[in-house]
Amino acid sequence: MAQSTLSLVNPASVAPSGPFSHGLVIPAGFDIIVTAGQIGTSDAEGTIPESYEEQVDAAVKNLGAVLAEAGATPKDIIKLTYYIVDYDVSIRPVHINALLKFLDGHRPGTALIGVAKLGNPKLKFEIEAIAAVKGGTRTVKAADLA
Repeated sequence: MAQSTLSLVNPASVAPSGPFSHGLVIPAGFDIIVTAGQIGTSDAEGTIPESYEEQVDAAVKNLGAVLAEAGATPKDIIKLTYYIVDYDVSIRPVHINALLKFLDGHRPGTALIGVAKLGNPKLKFEIEAIAAVKGGTRTVKAADLA
């Protein structure tokens, strides 16, 4: 019988990764969705909030919108990578709490990368995802292929 769901990989010989997983196995028949980096713009005009917390919340919301448009949900994410300007562990609860709420118990692999700056000097946080959805479960519009 073919595997139809993602399997978490968390070897006992590797220290736990908190609320995230060390790896996931994608079974045959899944489509891969790769998002661009989503930033903390709070509206369609591209307004960038000032606070780190508002930027994280907006970026995560934007990521959810991109996934939904592609026919995926946060539970389909297999890998998250997030970039934080001038990272300091004291701000960890802000992005961890936002991600835990967004993922709702799902545990994809993650990577946090501290950076000196992002594409706009006002930006403090950026997040991108790779997701996997069972093949044939999403609809691609003809206009998207043009």
